[in-house]
Amino acid sequence: MKIPYLVLLAGFGPVLLAGCLDSSSSSSDTPPPQIDEPVAESSQFRVLPYLQHPTESAVSVIWFTDKDVPGVLEVEGVGSFTSEPVLAENLSYGGSEVAYIHGESNFGGIHADVAAGEAPVLPYRHHVRVEELQPGSEYEYVVKQAGNDALAATMSTAPERGARANVRFLAMSDMETEPESTDKTVAWSANAVLSGGDKLGTDPATASRQYPVDQTDGFRANLEYASTRQPNFWLIAGDLVEKGGRQLDWDEFWRHTAGEWGGLASNTPIFPVMGNHENYWHPDGGAYTTAAATLAYDKWNSYWELPATHAGDSRHEKRYYRVDYGPVTIISLDSSNGDDSDPARDTNLMLNGAEARIPDFNRNSEQWNWAVRELADAQALGQVIFVQFHHSAFGTGVHSLVSGSAGIANNEDNQSGMPMRIYHELFTRYGVTAVLSGHDELLEYVQLDGVHYWDVGFAGDGLRGPGYYPTTSYVPFDLLPAEAQASHWSAHGDAPELWSGNQLVDGGKHYGFMEVDVRAQGEYDYEVVMTPRYAFPLMDAEGNATGEFDFRQYNKIVRVDVKR
Repeated sequence: MKIPYLVLLAGFGPVLLAGCLDSSSSSSDTPPPQIDEPVAESSQFRVLPYLQHPTESAVSVIWFTDKDVPGVLEVEGVGSFTSEPVLAENLSYGGSEVAYIHGESNFGGIHADVAAGEAPVLPYRHHVRVEELQPGSEYEYVVKQAGNDALAATMSTAPERGARANVRFLAMSDMETEPESTDKTVAWSANAVLSGGDKLGTDPATASRQYPVDQTDGFRANLEYASTRQPNFWLIAGDLVEKGGRQLDWDEFWRHTAGEWGGLASNTPIFPVMGNHENYWHPDGGAYTTAAATLAYDKWNSYWELPATHAGDSRHEKRYYRVDYGPVTIISLDSSNGDDSDPARDTNLMLNGAEARIPDFNRNSEQWNWAVRELADAQALGQVIFVQFHHSAFGTGVHSLVSGSAGIANNEDNQSGMPMRIYHELFTRYGVTAVLSGHDELLEYVQLDGVHYWDVGFAGDGLRGPGYYPTTSYVPFDLLPAEAQASHWSAHGDAPELWSGNQLVDGGKHYGFMEVDVRAQGEYDYEVVMTPRYAFPLMDAEGNATGEFDFRQYNKIVRVDVKR
């Protein structure tokens, strides 16, 4: 009879081979069969392994490949896990995207290896949840995928909730990645002080001036700096991509964060929230249509593993959620859409939130009631509480105008962040330390009733000033409460440029991030230190960027004592 036998191939598990030995044969007169070890089919990473949803005892590792070929995750001291690839059907490309890939303006060479006229193949998603880990512990891990070099990185679990631990995290917003960012610079205005105006005004001579490096290089330098800070986790307060329904823009995001240009996400878990751009664009169905928002959410849902909220509508999951990381609680809200019948209660007048199944954020909505419960619970547990959402509630930018459809030139904006002010009373009641947002693409700060509000939206897209010069010269500073006016700081107004001839020496607006340190003080209390940092492009004497960057911080460090 035939006798099957097993051969163990290193890295690929047991493989069953059919032998040709007859049970009556003698080893002395029959040579052993020649066994050809199977060669594992090769596949290529489409997104390198990245970390998601760390808890006290578990961390997830996710990656994408171009073929249905399992990979192996090895975690030091824990074990080996084989992935089960699943086709990511929602990560498809529209005709205009295929045309871009093969067009003359694909300066960044995205998907340059795809055959002429073809779309990239649908990728396969790999997911491994590593459990039964120790709280507050770091583990080395390796992902092996046939056809690729093994990727080695580290993962860490969260400290136990309430533990006396020091925590560092970063916050960014508005990188709005897209392939077009390569060789594309943005307007870079300066304040009007040197031209005899106000620091929140714009110097007319700089209204159309362009930043010295393109968005691709600027965001890449920003992430390089972020990596050196070794954060425990990373918040992104919306507008990760230019168009949430455009696959190329997501591919560009991962090139920076878990791909050929950088790997911060391979060591640092991301906790994102949706911005207006994550509800935007369909290749065949318009901009802020229901079809666009639905497609964009399907792509969002394919990438992120976030804590469940058990929302009444399954498509509200991953839009708002809570994270506990040692002494820190992060409450992430979805500010994408409110009450469509009332502009004063809606942040996107072009989007039908109910039809697109986007949660309302207003008082007595499911999201509001969830936020009340979670904030109250975090306060009762003595946590240091932070909140993130996309639309800045107290700012001076174009999206800080009054909500309405009259147009920016008439000092109204159909994507205003002002409706999110409804949450301020909750934040003061439940002792929120800071609120981190974006949307205006400013770096600015106010304090109001003990809550510290930041717009951190200088990650990799616009470098705007207040108002929207020259469409309107009005800066909505007067719309801020008096206390917020008194405490206001912005990179545009309070970090003046210092030039030596044509060479910028210091100051100005640059791509960067917010660093937040939560440090144990004494037996019960904490000190929170918030430091805005940026990547400064070095110039030669003629004013040309050299391609090198200096890593710096702005002259605004906010320290808060949190008593427990």
